[in-house]
Amino acid sequence: MKISGVRIVIVGGGSSYTPELVMGLLEARGLSVDTLTLVDVPAGQEKMDIVADFCRRLIKKAGSAIRLETTYDRKGALAQADFVLTQFRVGGLAARAQDERIPLRYGAVGQETVGAGGFAKALRTIPVALELAKELETVNPNAWLINFTNPSGMVTQALLRHTAIRSIGLCNVPITIARTIAKALAVDPEAVSLDMFGLNHLSFVRGIYVNGQNITSLVLEFLKNPQTAVANIPDQQWNAEVIGALGMVPNPYLQYYWNPGEMVQRQRQEVEAGRGTRADIVMKVEQELFADYRNPEQVTLPEALMRRGGAYYSAVAVMLIESLALNQRQEIIVNVRNGQALPELPEDSVVEVPAMVDGRGAIPLTCGPMPASVRGLIQHVKAYEELTIDAAVTGSRQTALAALMNNPLVPSEEVARYILRDILQEHAAWLPQFA
Repeated sequence: MKISGVRIVIVGGGSSYTPELVMGLLEARGLSVDTLTLVDVPAGQEKMDIVADFCRRLIKKAGSAIRLETTYDRKGALAQADFVLTQFRVGGLAARAQDERIPLRYGAVGQETVGAGGFAKALRTIPVALELAKELETVNPNAWLINFTNPSGMVTQALLRHTAIRSIGLCNVPITIARTIAKALAVDPEAVSLDMFGLNHLSFVRGIYVNGQNITSLVLEFLKNPQTAVANIPDQQWNAEVIGALGMVPNPYLQYYWNPGEMVQRQRQEVEAGRGTRADIVMKVEQELFADYRNPEQVTLPEALMRRGGAYYSAVAVMLIESLALNQRQEIIVNVRNGQALPELPEDSVVEVPAMVDGRGAIPLTCGPMPASVRGLIQHVKAYEELTIDAAVTGSRQTALAALMNNPLVPSEEVARYILRDILQEHAAWLPQFA
């Protein structure tokens, strides 16, 4: 079965990730996209124009009939969409750099999705995501909103808690883990499935299957001498004793929770050496990427895109869109309303678990009780996430401070106070709810 006439809107269309997504849509087997509309803010005009021109070359080379449009009329674009993909960054990479530098001043991890950096990004992002969702409620309530905007789990929870839109959150880490395992074992990626549970960037794989055969013990032995990495996490490796104690594959972002001192030291060394934070590195990669995108002879995805940190972004997005559009039942790891999937967490919280996806949406699979070895950390971080969402929506400084004090990567209430002060001062232009 192949469905045609699908209309997709990408909010944050000027992102360097957009060409990979376009390439994924061009390669989709069951999906025929009629119109792809890139939406951005006027400040992002130059980037969006460059990305759009490059994507049109990709479309032309593929011999596709996709019509690619650009607009700053977000509401008008939303009204015409079957699927809305969000990948925007409030404040741009400059704001991300501040998110990473502010915590480092006080000896805390500076990262864009976890710790105090993720907190700052959530405060800026959630109000904009809710504004967009409420527009969608008004003009096109039957559209699907697929959220990639980080911190993906918190943004998706805010969307589901405060609006009536149909929203599912995505992250590329689960598919990266699955594809890495498939590559190491030289098997078809579609043959690999994961029993994974937790929160976005705080999840664990307790079962790995190839064509239904449990190979978890084999993979755990392999990971004791890991050959894998995620671009946002330098030199990610796991101690063999840790893997043995857990009996699970940790999400690479667990490095920040389990080795915060080491991660802070590495981050400070990078800054002191003049290489800057991860945001500074990404800005340099993007300069290279956009130079490639500008080149009229460039008609393939540049190699530098893999260094940007979004491996398999398009693959998981296309899988989800195809399942929803074609009513094609498929198990996909997504960020979705918990229900009874993880009984130790609130039913209306968002979790990252396998879900059965079809035309009705994503129904999370029941994962059962969480192991005691990781349950406390997951519950701790979920409490922090709920407080952060409340702070972002209400503009309450008291709730914001309570959130930071509950973040396990913030070492003390004193540091929490200093970090909150700096975030509210330095990001004031992006945080009107706290004025």
